[in-house]
Amino acid sequence: MIFVGIFGLKDSEEKLREVDFECTGCLSEKVQLFALRRVFEIFFIPIITLKKKYIIACNSCNSVYKLKDEKMEEVLLKGKVRYEDVEKILKQS
Repeated sequence: MIFVGIFGLKDSEEKLREVDFECTGCLSEKVQLFALRRVFEIFFIPIITLKKKYIIACNSCNSVYKLKDEKMEEVLLKGKVRYEDVEKILKQS
């Protein structure tokens, strides 16, 4: 958290669920879906979310993929990520 005077920025990570996706690093089929947020706070009270992105992380090799925001509703409903839903690879092992 970056804190200056009475306000600051806080980064948070929320584990949403396990989803199906064939990892390109190790071919494992289970990954964890996370929501990453940057929040503006005043006196440690969250005021507004400034940035939000969704990533999946492989349970086996720790590869990380950024998902397209517009595909999130479908991913949460179906519990499955397709290669077309991935915006970019952030880390591949």
